[in-house]
Order: sequence, then structure tokens, then C-alpha cells
Amino acid sequence: MKRHFFLFLFLIATAFPAISETQNERPKIGLVLSGGGAKGLAHVGVIRAMEKAGLTPDYVTGTSMGSIVGGLYSIGYTADEIEHMAATVDWDVILSNKIPLNEITFEEKAYYGRYIAELPVDGIKVGLPKGLIEGQQLSELLARLTRSVHDVEDFNNLPIPFACVAADIATGEPVVLNRGSLSESIRASMAIPTAFTPVEIDDRLLVDGGLVRNFPVEEVIDMGADIVIGVFVSNDLHTKEEMDNLITVLTQSAFVTSAFDSRKQKELVDIYIEPELKDFNAGSFKQWQGIIEQGDKAGNEFYETFKNLADSIGRLGPLKEVGKFKKKDEYLITDITITGNKKISSKLIQGKLRIQEGSVLSIDEIEKQISIIFGTRYFDKVEYEIIRNGPKYELIIKVREAPDGYLKMAVQYDSENDIGINANITYRNLFLPPSRALLEFDFSKNPRLDINLLKYIGEKQNAGILLGFDWQDSELPFYENNLEISRFDADYSDLYIQLQSTSFQNFTFGGRAQFEFSELTPIIGELGRVVEQIKNRGIGLKFFTKYNSFDRQFFPRKGMYFSASIKRVFDIRNKVTQISEDSVVVNKTTIVQNMEPFTAVEAFFTYAFKVHKRFSIITENAMVVSSLEEPDFNITDYYFIGGFNPRFRNISEYWGANDKEYVAPNYFYTKLVLQYEPFDNLFVSGILNYVDVQYPMELIYPINVDNYLGGETRRIGYGLSLGYNSPLGPISFSLAKDTKSSKTLTNFNVGFWFR
Repeated sequence: MKRHFFLFLFLIATAFPAISETQNERPKIGLVLSGGGAKGLAHVGVIRAMEKAGLTPDYVTGTSMGSIVGGLYSIGYTADEIEHMAATVDWDVILSNKIPLNEITFEEKAYYGRYIAELPVDGIKVGLPKGLIEGQQLSELLARLTRSVHDVEDFNNLPIPFACVAADIATGEPVVLNRGSLSESIRASMAIPTAFTPVEIDDRLLVDGGLVRNFPVEEVIDMGADIVIGVFVSNDLHTKEEMDNLITVLTQSAFVTSAFDSRKQKELVDIYIEPELKDFNAGSFKQWQGIIEQGDKAGNEFYETFKNLADSIGRLGPLKEVGKFKKKDEYLITDITITGNKKISSKLIQGKLRIQEGSVLSIDEIEKQISIIFGTRYFDKVEYEIIRNGPKYELIIKVREAPDGYLKMAVQYDSENDIGINANITYRNLFLPPSRALLEFDFSKNPRLDINLLKYIGEKQNAGILLGFDWQDSELPFYENNLEISRFDADYSDLYIQLQSTSFQNFTFGGRAQFEFSELTPIIGELGRVVEQIKNRGIGLKFFTKYNSFDRQFFPRKGMYFSASIKRVFDIRNKVTQISEDSVVVNKTTIVQNMEPFTAVEAFFTYAFKVHKRFSIITENAMVVSSLEEPDFNITDYYFIGGFNPRFRNISEYWGANDKEYVAPNYFYTKLVLQYEPFDNLFVSGILNYVDVQYPMELIYPINVDNYLGGETRRIGYGLSLGYNSPLGPISFSLAKDTKSSKTLTNFNVGFWFR
């Protein structure tokens, strides 16, 4: 009440020039912005009204979302610029652990973005993460937006002096952040416990300041504010009737102390503004426009108050002018400093960074290289600052190393492949640095195992040696005239050593020496009466190149995948144990077939591009040309065709045929997908696909066209699919039909699968 009385006396005094001339200094204005999640975007509307009224605060404080808006405003961003940021940012990505697949290094792409849970492992002890979201994308965004003041240590030296509040999770005390890194301070102020991981600053583990001081009025008064404008966008305590679910009860339990504190802080405010936001909640970021409109409405209601205050203060002295620091888009980087790494060598980081001291780099180029370092998965967080030293700049890379290992889990059901549990254990530098050791197993009807050790080599760690073993067990059907005549249990193994490039984010090339072995045992059918066992062995070399710029693993909306390889198999042996019987005895005969060496050329190309914000076109293409002679039952070197989402080596989907219905040594496949996204992460797709076992391969190499596609040399299929990209993995229901078949096939899938 005393502060309201002071404001009243001030307005009266400024109405009389004789009195105002006795004032030595004009009163200072403080602006306080509360936390409130997405509702904090309403602050933008109030700030816009203040700008129109010509009222600039002398100090700004904020908590959580209020720290983001207040921090940007304090370094010269206008309300319109902050609104543009809210409109253009992808909130789904920023407020999650997701980063686009095209920012993951190539050797990690196959294992990224397909697990429900990733638990840290210290030695052999499995723990829990400190928060669900590390916020790498958020940190990168804040670093970019605040790059003009990276070299400002004291926030009192910002265009508008600023402070934000975090909470020390160890002591429960509010911590005022008014110096250091502005982006890091803002990130700490909004680190909602269990949602975001805490931020360590000056040996204190900090979380969202909204736990203890959601409305930092005392802090702006301590900075020197005489008149306080406070914008409050959070909730008071819910009533007993409103607490009708678990989430509401847990939320109230966490913020009850802060709610009582906010009531006390409100009493210290001279001009109190609370926008009408009952139709929104803390997670309504997609409704940013409506929230800002409510802020505009509240700001306009106080426009005359702001105008009168600006005019009154103007009589006593000039209003504060905000000098906006210039944001550079190019920097001469003369020094590079790496901090925070203990286990991972600076040599590896510098090799991945690929920035030479003395280089002139754009902010986009710097951020791209930062994303490459994070994309190695060696780090939980990679942050940067650009510190000015005259015309030159020092690039400071701050890393937080990931745990020794991660245990990753996923569950999946597919009507073609039944239910499966996918478990992955990944260790960094387990045997020798720098390296990655990985074991992944799919517990399912058709189990699979992937074991590999990747060792980075070279002065800049731009190459890797990969030693691996793949194993899978699956049921393979054999068809004749579109009818299944037999089914085999197929056991396939592949032991290999591979040398590949690790220089590029989306591209790799290399060579592989491999030993492949397969064993077939009949389960049912006519062939089981004459064949007891089939064994195949092959030893060969393979040279390959791959490119992958997809934005995500499932339902990609843009990007390209390309893979080309040439494989030469030198030693091939097929061993078939046959059964014959008469009325007295059963005879077994073993036939060994040593085949001539052969060469196979493979090419796969998929391209996804947006033609509209919610409409993408995807084309998939594959072709295999092989000089392989026609052996019996060779699953190692033949290719299976058919199914919605087939899981086997050397396999291609074909919508309109059963899983693995066709088998051929040569084929061409193309697929066109029209993908529409009516709502975020919901997809409706139309599919048309074509497979041919004669052309264009026969134009390149003379081949034997046999009865590979159920008596046809080419087939056309089509289908429809409804899909949803959920936190549990992709969910889809699909229908498909072949133009020469009367049957309609269906498929249902939920969850991430082994790839």
C-alpha cells in the first residue's frame, strides 16, 4: 500500500511544475514478468503497449518464461520481434529432446529416435535421468538470440539492466542470476523439475525459479526501481473442487510455496496487470497467437496509464533509451576454447568441429558445427559463446559429457511381425578411446542381434573401423502360384569388418569385408518332405556410399536418402541335405554346390519434399543388378519382396503382396507416396508402387527372368495408410491391394522397431 501511495503522490507532484523542479532525479521504472509456461507469451502484448506509450523500463526481472521474454527485451528485441520468434520457432522441437535426424552424425543415425526410454548407465548401474528434456535445441536457440551480448558479463550493462530468478534445488533458496551467460541463466530459470534437466552454475544446481519466486518483484526493487509494473500470467492455488486429477494435485504440491510468495510479491506492485488466460495452460505453445492477443488486450487497457506515466516521468528527466547491440552474422574466429570435457578428448571434439582458427564463419556455419558435435551422442549438452576481442572473436565450446553408457528400450507390435521388445546397451570408450560399443537385441518371434564396435581413427577422427556381428532368425515362406507351399526357419549370420568415413554429418563411404552364413530348416509344407536342411556360405567384399538428410526416422517430411554399393562374392557354397524314403528306410543325401563368383550392384533412393506446409511427396526407388547364377534356396544372395514393413536382410517392401511373398536375384522397385498432415503428427497417405524383375536390369546385364512374381514379370500395387507419430513410436493402419489380385491386405503397427 505504501508503494501505491508513493505512485499517487508522484503523479500529483508531476502535475505542478514548481514541485517537479525540486526533484533531483526522476523515479526509476521496474518491469516484472512472471513465469507461466506458454502463457508467458502474453508479456509480449503488454510490452507492445508500453512501447506505443513511449514507456521504457529502467530495470527488468523475470522468472521462467518471463525470463525469456524479459531477457530478450532487455537486450533490445522489440515486442514485434519476440512475437516473430514465437511464430516461427518449432515448439515441439524446442521443448523436447528431439533434434532433427539430419543433425545426427551418420554413424549414429540408425540408432537415433527409435526408443521409448533411454536410461543412463554408470559402470553396470542403471539410473534415471535428472530430467526428461536436456533442451539442446532450446540452448542453441537462446545462444543464437543472445549472441550480441555473449561478451557482457554483468547484466547491469545490458541495454536494460536485467535479472532472472532460479531455484537452488539443494537448498530451496531463490537465486538471482544477474551476471555470467545470459542464455545459460535464462535456461536455468525455466528448468522445470523432472521436465528439464537442472543447470549447474557456480557449483549450484538450479531449476525453475517458479518453485520459490515466480514473481520477482523484490528483486527489481533491489535493483533500484521506484515504480513497479508487474505482469502476472500464472495461476493461484486451485480450489478443492478443481483438484480432480493426479496432474493437478502434483502440480499444486510443487508450486504451493511459490503461490503464497507470489501473493506477497503482488502487494509490492504499483501497476498490476493480469491478462485473461483461463482458456490456455502452461503447455499451450501452439496457441501462441491467441495468448499474445490476450496480452495485447490487457496492455491496451493500461495504455493510458502507461502514457500518463511516460509523460509525467518525461517532465523530470529523459526516459531511458535502449541501445540495441548489433547482431553480427559473421565472425573472425581466432581462438577456440573447449571446456567441460573430461573423458572425451579435445582432439575428437576439434576433429568433429572442423573449424580452423583464423576462419571467418557465419552464425549458421558455427551452429551447424555445434550440432555435429552434439550429434556424435558423446554429449548431453553442447553450448557455445562468441566472445569479442576487438575485431576478433573467441569461440568457447562448453560440453557436458554423456554418461558412460545408455540402456535404451522400445516395445513394438506389427501384425506382420508380431510383438517385440527392443533393448539396446551403448557404451562410449568402453575398451579404448575414442570408440563406441553397442549391443542391441530384439526379443520377438523373429529375434535379431546387432553387436558392433566402432573405433575412430585419424588425427581428426574423420574415419572409423567398425567390427560387427549381425544375427537374425526368421520364418521364410515360399510361394508357388501365389500360394504358400512351404515355410522355413531361417538362421542368418554376418561377421564383418568395415572401414568408413566419419567426416560428414549426412554422408559416408567405405568398404567392408564380410563372411555370411545362413541355415534353413523346413517347418511346414511340401518341401519339408524332401529337404531336411539348407546351408549357404559366402565370403566377399563390398564398397558403398550412403547419404541421409531426412528430418526424422519415421514419417519424414523432407530430406533424401541414397545408398549405392557394389558387392563381389568370391567364395559361395550351398549345401542341401535331401530326404528320400521307400517302404523300408529313409535315406539322406547331401548335395554341395560351389558357385562361380558374382557381382551385385545395389542402388536405393528416397526423396521427400514439401509442396505445402502440410503436404509432402515421397518417392522411393530401388534397383539390384546381379550376375548371380540361379541356385536353389540361396537366401544369402537373393532378395525378398513383399509386405508393408518387412524385417529381413536383402528385402524390399511391396504394398499388395504378403510379407516376403516374392524372391528374385534382380529387381526394380518404385513407390510414390502422397502424404498429408491434417493435424500435427497425424498423417494420411496414398501409396502407389511398382515392381519389375526384368526391366531395366535386362538393358544393363543379361538376366534370366523366371517365375519370380507369381507368374508375372511386373506388378502394380496401391494402398492407403493412416499414421500417427506418437511418443510411443509410429502408429499406423494400412490397406493395400495388387491390381492382379482380388485380396485386400491390412497391417497394423504401433511402436519403434529394430532397423
